[in-house]
Amino acid sequence: MDELKFKSDGTSVVARMADCRISTPDGRHVLELPYDGEPPHGDSYHRLLVDGRVFPGRAWGCNFALSDRSLHVAFSWMPAMLQRKTVVLSLGDYSYCILPSYIHDFSFSWPALVGVGHLSRNQGFVFTGEESWQRF
Repeated sequence: MDELKFKSDGTSVVARMADCRISTPDGRHVLELPYDGEPPHGDSYHRLLVDGRVFPGRAWGCNFALSDRSLHVAFSWMPAMLQRKTVVLSLGDYSYCILPSYIHDFSFSWPALVGVGHLSRNQGFVFTGEESWQRF
């Protein structure tokens, strides 16, 4: 299993092509990503357990970013086979928010998730408190 740590500066880490575990810098939260498969010429996808809780769908094996104070995690999500959405988890109450558009790579600067890199530089999302969150 690949052991990774979230970066404390909000930039993303990459988890792919293997069973992975990502821990918050303070050690309070762990995301376990058992490898589940991959489409031809595509990213891997993984089951996801957040502090032992099963998260619905699959996580794409790509970028994961953590907000300051280890409160929120952003990643690429597959709610149904081969769909790709950007989702943000709240580690405080185990809920998630699906963003209106996909962002390939990102960095957290709460309350903003900022797109980075040539595929995402003009994208982002600012949280206002009006978002819809679902518990898992």
